[in-house]
Amino acid sequence: MKALRLLFPYLRVYRKKLLAGLVFITLFNLLTTAVPFLVSGIIDDLRATPPKTENIVRDIAVVLVVTAIAGTFLFLTRRTIIVSSRLIEYDIRNDLLAAIQKQENAFFQEYPTGALMALSTNDVSAVREFLGPAIMYSANTITSFAFVFTAMFSLNWSLALSALLPLPFMAYITYRVGQKVHLAYRSVQETYSALTVRAQETMSGVRVVRAYNREDYEQDEFNQVSKEYAKKNIALSRVQSLSMPVMMALIGLSNVIVLGYGGYLVINGAVTEGILVQFLLYVNRLIWPVAAIGWVTNLVQRAAASAVRLNKVIHRIPQLTSVEKLPKDELLPSIEFKDVAFSYTPTAHILKNISFRLEAGQSLGIVGTTGSGKTTLISLIPRLFDPNSGQIYIGDIPLEQIPISLLRDTIALVNQEPFLFSMTIADNIKFAGKDISEEKMTFAAKAAQLHDDVMGFDNKYNTIVGERGITLSGGQKQRTALARAIAREPKILVLDDSFSAVDTVTESKILENMRQIMKDRTTIIIAHRLSSVRMCDSIIVLDEGNIVERGTHDELIAKDGLYAEMYERQKLEEELEIG
Repeated sequence: MKALRLLFPYLRVYRKKLLAGLVFITLFNLLTTAVPFLVSGIIDDLRATPPKTENIVRDIAVVLVVTAIAGTFLFLTRRTIIVSSRLIEYDIRNDLLAAIQKQENAFFQEYPTGALMALSTNDVSAVREFLGPAIMYSANTITSFAFVFTAMFSLNWSLALSALLPLPFMAYITYRVGQKVHLAYRSVQETYSALTVRAQETMSGVRVVRAYNREDYEQDEFNQVSKEYAKKNIALSRVQSLSMPVMMALIGLSNVIVLGYGGYLVINGAVTEGILVQFLLYVNRLIWPVAAIGWVTNLVQRAAASAVRLNKVIHRIPQLTSVEKLPKDELLPSIEFKDVAFSYTPTAHILKNISFRLEAGQSLGIVGTTGSGKTTLISLIPRLFDPNSGQIYIGDIPLEQIPISLLRDTIALVNQEPFLFSMTIADNIKFAGKDISEEKMTFAAKAAQLHDDVMGFDNKYNTIVGERGITLSGGQKQRTALARAIAREPKILVLDDSFSAVDTVTESKILENMRQIMKDRTTIIIAHRLSSVRMCDSIIVLDEGNIVERGTHDELIAKDGLYAEMYERQKLEEELEIG
């Protein structure tokens, strides 16, 4: 089980607790192995003429005391091993989240949200069951067999051998069932990932589903995946259901062999009735440990399949590397692109030889046709992607020489489709950073023209926005995201078409407020409406991944090129709307 070896570092952290648990389970089995010996003495004392009453009372009292002490050790076993497994589960889940957060954007194309949810729930739980119950019951089985077989052979080696005749069959069945469980469970987990992906997308896109009246379609699609998941689980259950009945049958066979051969030995005076009962108790003492073999095998195979899936993510090396220290004392917020090119695939070049410089405190507008590479360009600044060629500088320092955490602390990015968390408006704005005061939050909301809307809600800033801000309008979501960015007070502010869902009147008010906010702050604004970039110190026009024009608003109008054409078209559209 190579995959399970990768869990050993987690076990080492709690090795003292686990070792204590192994000691407790050993003591438990040592004491429970003594009980049949005491029962054997009681039976022989009952058969004596006259019965040895004093010995019988004494042995019954000892059985009660031994059983109570054994129960205490079993309790301590669970308090150590099972608690350790819960702590390890906590560590694994944290490591999984930390690993996911370090990955580059391309990672999330390979692993949808639903698949990652399946990893953090089912797969982590499967591994936890190996680290807790499987270890505990494995130790229980091993120590039970060791003590019971030692006791049986010390009493009568031939009777002990007869009881072990079914053992090779048990070992073979366990091996074969384990192989089948591993394959079946891996298939179950893969299907579970597909199921969670489908459910997550349907619930996240519920507005689209309703708008297009596709509830029945989504239900059918979910039913198909759910049916496949049920089918795989039934197949797994059929495999698992084989082990327990077969194990019980083989234990029953051991009882029959011991009773038959042991009865023969009793008749011939080789052993006493008490010893025969002791043997039968020992064989039945092995029922649970033997049954646990099949159960533990299932747990181990499930954990192995889940560990492989978890390790692919936890130990995945991100393509984006980061240094630990800045080469200079301070990071100035100037931005420079030198011959930057980028493509998502080898054949589709999104950006081609992009070069420009934006001094600290200046503003840059980026406009262009749909698909010209505007969003891709600004995604390179916080290193959501790395360019294929060329170099990007912040404060004359190459991006790869800046610690990613410091780089992203310097930038606030507002996307065209903002993401809001399922919490209050206040919490969404304060998500921008630590210790954001109520005053700073309110100022940011007013600057984003959000405050008046919020004050109209029953719970004001304590209004829960729902998943992805579903209770807010598109414009309110954009303005909440803008307020979040303003509250951060970043050195570099990047707005990616952040006013697209806002009416022109509200946009003009926001832009008026932004003049003060943009002062002494490096700002990049992507916009379809050219009114959003008119106030920028410079503007670049993208077309098919190239900078085709650059200058101020007035300079670009005078050039009578693509920018002027876009400007005239938008003026005409506004006139038609007014008319």
